[in-house]
Amino acid sequence: MAIKSRYAKPNKYAKPNGNGEWLKITFLAVFIVSVLGGVGYYLYTKPKSADKASLCPAEGPLGHVVVLVDNTDPYSFIQRQAFVQVLGSLPDQVVPEGYLLSVFALGEDYQKNAEPIFEKCNPGTSDGKSELTANLKRIDKRFNESFREPILKLEDVLMAEEPAKYSPVFEMIQLASIKGFRAHNVKGPKKLIIFSDMLPNTQDFSMFKGVPEFKSFSETAYGEHSKTDLSGIKVELHYLMKYPKLQTMKQLKFWEDYFDNTGARLTRVQTMEG
Repeated sequence: MAIKSRYAKPNKYAKPNGNGEWLKITFLAVFIVSVLGGVGYYLYTKPKSADKASLCPAEGPLGHVVVLVDNTDPYSFIQRQAFVQVLGSLPDQVVPEGYLLSVFALGEDYQKNAEPIFEKCNPGTSDGKSELTANLKRIDKRFNESFREPILKLEDVLMAEEPAKYSPVFEMIQLASIKGFRAHNVKGPKKLIIFSDMLPNTQDFSMFKGVPEFKSFSETAYGEHSKTDLSGIKVELHYLMKYPKLQTMKQLKFWEDYFDNTGARLTRVQTMEG
């Protein structure tokens, strides 16, 4: 009869003995699958980085605000203070996070002012964000240096020192539509904010000669030429009061009818006296 040695080597090819080994293997397999699933879900749901140049979300702007500033006449001291106040509210209150802001200057030569002088999305601040998932200091620095501060500096760019000969209001509204809204075709809410006395003055048409009824104006050659599309856009007018004899309820009715004809809606009129 053979005697087994107590020093015999274990068989390395033997199957695991008991339920303990299989429990460990099963637990390890479930753990690996869970980790891989979690990583996959994070990569799938992780927000894509914003565009570095425009600061817009990777999927595109969530809304669009276009600001048109008439600088064909110098602003009075009081009007300038009111303008600066509204300018400062753009990054903090008017343009939500993820919305695109396009700023146009309404100058004497509309062809030279066809492109926006500022165009970026609001990248957002650290408000409502967690330190666990974001670098809050970097977020606030980007907001201030790339969005808020450049907007505040537009005061000096947009304020004219000398009156201009012409004021192409219709043409600049057309460019705001073409180069602003239609250039980006944002699917979200759209708003047009205008700072102007709304008194067009060109070689072809001048409201300084009188304010016509919109219907009769629209049937003229210049009226046909001045049509544009602002469908679904809300319009906010900051009305620079300079010529009270011309800036009457009749003139305001003209512009209400004009914007209605473009498919837009005049939602607010804020007078800027002084």
